[in-house]
Amino acid sequence: MKKTISKLTTMVTILAALFSTAASSQAFAATNIVFVDDITTIPITRTITGVSNPVTNTFTYTVTPNAGNPSGASGIPTSASIAFSSASPDSSHSVTSTGALDFSNATFTTAGDYYYTVTETGSTDSSNFPLDSTTYTAIASVRYAVNDGVVDPDTLLVTLLQDMQKTGGGKEPAVWQSEAPRTYFEILAQTTGNMADLTHCFVYTLNIPTGSGINSGDTFSVSTASECTNPSTITAGQNTTVRLKHNDILQVGGTSSTISQLPVGSGYNITLTDAEGYTATFNGSTMTAGTPQSVTGLVAVNSPDFNTKNKANVTLTKNADVPTGAFTNVLVYLAIFGIGISGVVYATRRLHSRK
Repeated sequence: MKKTISKLTTMVTILAALFSTAASSQAFAATNIVFVDDITTIPITRTITGVSNPVTNTFTYTVTPNAGNPSGASGIPTSASIAFSSASPDSSHSVTSTGALDFSNATFTTAGDYYYTVTETGSTDSSNFPLDSTTYTAIASVRYAVNDGVVDPDTLLVTLLQDMQKTGGGKEPAVWQSEAPRTYFEILAQTTGNMADLTHCFVYTLNIPTGSGINSGDTFSVSTASECTNPSTITAGQNTTVRLKHNDILQVGGTSSTISQLPVGSGYNITLTDAEGYTATFNGSTMTAGTPQSVTGLVAVNSPDFNTKNKANVTLTKNADVPTGAFTNVLVYLAIFGIGISGVVYATRRLHSRK
C-alpha cells in the first residue's frame, strides 16, 4: 500500500512538473498579440504660438523604455515626429499639428505594464521654433486574454493608454508647445547740414530676404510717424519703397506683440535711391546711392546687443561750400550798402537835432 502511494506521489510530481513546464513555456511565448479596440498608436500634438505666417518645421521625439519594464518586448517605437508644412496659423496666431507613437509592430511575451518616456529632442529650426522640455510617459498595459473565465496563456491583450503621464502632473493628452521668438528692427533717418532740406522725403528700397524662418510671401508690419507716404506691410522677397525725412523712425515688426514680427536671426537689405548732393552714411559707414546695405542676424528683443543689430542709423548731410568768388563780392557790396544806410540815418538824426 505504501509503495502504491509512493508511486502515485511520484507520478503526480512528474505530471505537475511537466504541466508546469508546459504552462511556463506558453506563458513566456505568447504567439497572439491583440491590440484592444485595434488601437495601435498613441497620439501626440505640437502647438506653436505667436506666429502670423505659415510654418514649416519638423519636431522629433525620442521614446525611451523605463528600466523597470518587464522583459520580452520588441518592435517598440524609438522615435516619432510631427511635421508642419507651410501650416497657416489660426485667428489666435497659433498653429497645431499632430503625430503618433506607432506600436503596430510591437510584440510582448510577458504580461505587465510597460512605460516609455517621450521627450522632444529635435527641431529643424530651433532658433525660431524652440524645443519644449516637457516629458511624458506612454503606457502599454499587457494582460493575458481570458475566455469564459479561463486564462489563455497564448494570447496577450495590449491596451495603449491614449493619455500619457505628464511629468509632475496627471494623465492627459500629450501636447508640446512653445512660442516662436520674434523681433523687429528700426531705421532712424537724420538729415543734417546748413543746406539740408529737413522736410524732404528721401526714397529707400527695403527687401527682406527669404530663409532664416521666412518664406516667400510672408508679410510683416511697417509703422512710422512720418508725414511721408509709406506702406503698412512689407512682403518677404519683394522690393518695397519707403520714404523718410529728418528724425523719422521706420519700424518693421510690431513691438506690442509677436504678430507680424520677424523671426530671430533674419535680416534685411536697404537701398538709398535718391540723395543727390548729400553725403550718406549707414551706421557710420559710407552709403552709396543705389547700392544695397545688408543687415543680417537680428537678435531677440531683450538681447544685450539688440541696439547694435536691430537698430540702424541713416544720416544724410549737405553743407554749403566756403564763400568764394562772386559770393564774396556780393558780401562786399552788402557791407558798403550797409555803411551807406548807416550814414543816411546818422545825417537825418543830426538834421532833426538842429531844428
